[in-house]
Amino acid sequence: MSEDDRIELTYRLWSTGAAESFEEYIDHLRSMLPRHRGVMERRVRPVDDGPAAPDALVVFSFPDVTSVDGFLRDPLRGDVEDLAGRAISRSMITDGRHRPANDSDADVVRLREPE
Repeated sequence: MSEDDRIELTYRLWSTGAAESFEEYIDHLRSMLPRHRGVMERRVRPVDDGPAAPDALVVFSFPDVTSVDGFLRDPLRGDVEDLAGRAISRSMITDGRHRPANDSDADVVRLREPE
């Protein structure tokens, strides 16, 4: 399986303002990944500092749907509900697949012409 075939989960997380708990929550999610053959691909702090912007965007990847489901249903996620309540005011999880750049089925929309 190539890296392009991995399924990504993107977590957008809004903090309650409790910075230490926020980092501890992200570390807990990261610690669960090996159980499901997942890896943390990247973590970015969103460029937009507006009030609607998440405080962190974290991308995990998994080799297959079974691994994703296992991660999302892992009882260890429920074990940190108190921590999540202190750390996270809002979260949004989205998923998707990487697509090879030469994928003929991919729709490419050019928003503006290159200069």
